[in-house]
Amino acid sequence: MLLPRARRWASHISLIGLLIAEILVLTILFDTASLERVPSVWARLIGWAPQYLHIVITVLGLILFFNQKQLWDWIRANDEDCTPEIQLQYLIAHVSTMLLFYWLTGQVMQERSAASNDLGSGWAIAWFLTGAATLLVWCLAMMPRRTWFAAFSKGRNGIIWGIVLGCSAWGIGLFTEKLWSPLATLTFTVVSGILHLTHAQVVSDPARFVIGTSTFRVLIAQECSGYEGIGLVVAFLSIYLWLFRKDLRFPKAFLLFPAGAIAIWILNAFRIAALVIIGASGWPEIAKGGFHSQAGWLSFNAVSLGLVAITMRGGYFMKSKSAVRVADVGSDPTTAYLAPFLAIVGTAMLTGAFTAGFQWLYPLRIIAAGSVLWLFRKNYIDLKWKWSWQAVAIGLITFLMWVLFLPADAANDKAEWPLALQSVSIYSAATWVVFRIIGYVVVVPLAEELAFRGFLTRRIMRADFHDVPIGTFSWFSFLLSSLLFGIFHGKLWLAGTGAGMLFALALYRRRSLGDAIQSHAATNAMLAVYAVVTGHWSAWS
Repeated sequence: MLLPRARRWASHISLIGLLIAEILVLTILFDTASLERVPSVWARLIGWAPQYLHIVITVLGLILFFNQKQLWDWIRANDEDCTPEIQLQYLIAHVSTMLLFYWLTGQVMQERSAASNDLGSGWAIAWFLTGAATLLVWCLAMMPRRTWFAAFSKGRNGIIWGIVLGCSAWGIGLFTEKLWSPLATLTFTVVSGILHLTHAQVVSDPARFVIGTSTFRVLIAQECSGYEGIGLVVAFLSIYLWLFRKDLRFPKAFLLFPAGAIAIWILNAFRIAALVIIGASGWPEIAKGGFHSQAGWLSFNAVSLGLVAITMRGGYFMKSKSAVRVADVGSDPTTAYLAPFLAIVGTAMLTGAFTAGFQWLYPLRIIAAGSVLWLFRKNYIDLKWKWSWQAVAIGLITFLMWVLFLPADAANDKAEWPLALQSVSIYSAATWVVFRIIGYVVVVPLAEELAFRGFLTRRIMRADFHDVPIGTFSWFSFLLSSLLFGIFHGKLWLAGTGAGMLFALALYRRRSLGDAIQSHAATNAMLAVYAVVTGHWSAWS
């Protein structure tokens, strides 16, 4: 039976889930594109509904980022006020207004409205007022007004910054989309110049942004113009400057923005040129496959981490005393927990850029991660490693859940694996399979549990995560770390999130990271057997 406090939290999490489900239903069933043909200001304002959702998500994310410590401390100190019994009358009012809003949305976006010459202001005003009322009564069902006002008062600075930066980021995003054409023109010119240095004949069509050789050509699309990479670097540096604002020298640190933007744009141009060169040299599959998908992320990581390394090494951007402190990474336990996972991800990206189809270079990931685990082995001595049948049982439950959530269209994701292994000698195939099993059942569970359950669950609660005992529970840490674990698994994010929750439960049961690793290893072992027996290779993610 749930304790009163846990029951209150569970009911509020269910209320959040209800709102998310309602938004998803509206997003799936209604398409604002039907309003594009309506010559009305009101139609345009309603047609921007997806943009409103983007702004809200961005602003809420920034508010939580800026206020995470103050907000969590306040919630812990005011637990009774933050999780009162849900007000049934407001919940009924929310469901009623949501049904009305659903009906109004259908009326506004149906074809007869789209085909008309105008959209009446009465429909639009009713739509906006009903939507606002739906959110308002949902908030009142969650917490009373006085609690909301107290929360706003506690985190007003973070709320202001979140609104300002979130709206600014949205506006800058719209502005940069308009710049893609001139930026693509400049990228096209640089790529053309690079290719003229390596090839005697270069085929180019500036009007369509097509460039290459007689045997291999590429289209410089909107996302390839360079502005997407610039946006990612600017976002990364913004977070970095905020986190290390006490250690960096301002305004000198702001020079990192133009430096990062220029560096990522130059690397993007060289990436496109390299794509053409690889494709024209007889490896079109590698160019269109691994290199095309991974080279951009490699460039982003190189620029972002390179700029961070530069600031930490010198005293120009970093205060001298801080530079000495952060340079001593060997004493930072963060490295021991994250390095194995980053070794797998980094090696996968690097080898993926030069691989087409089958992952023949997979053993390099395991060698890299295994080397890091061995290097930091002394940091893991104090972790609990006792055998637990209960942890294995949790692994079995996770396996069943994972198989249940496998999408039907993923059955052929890795159907080429048996054919690829049969195309090489028995010794080569056996070597690859051995590395795959060791990696999947041993190395990957160790690396991922160290990163997500050992580091992230504690880092969310406190910056000095090593001062938080392993297995310390908080709802926010439990949910956020599990969600991030799910997102890491791509299109299997739902199964990944559920797996993250179950592995976290194994951790919390005895406050043992070893239990989480055992559960993870048991799940992966059963998935490997399932994939081999059934031929459903996509289960072996």
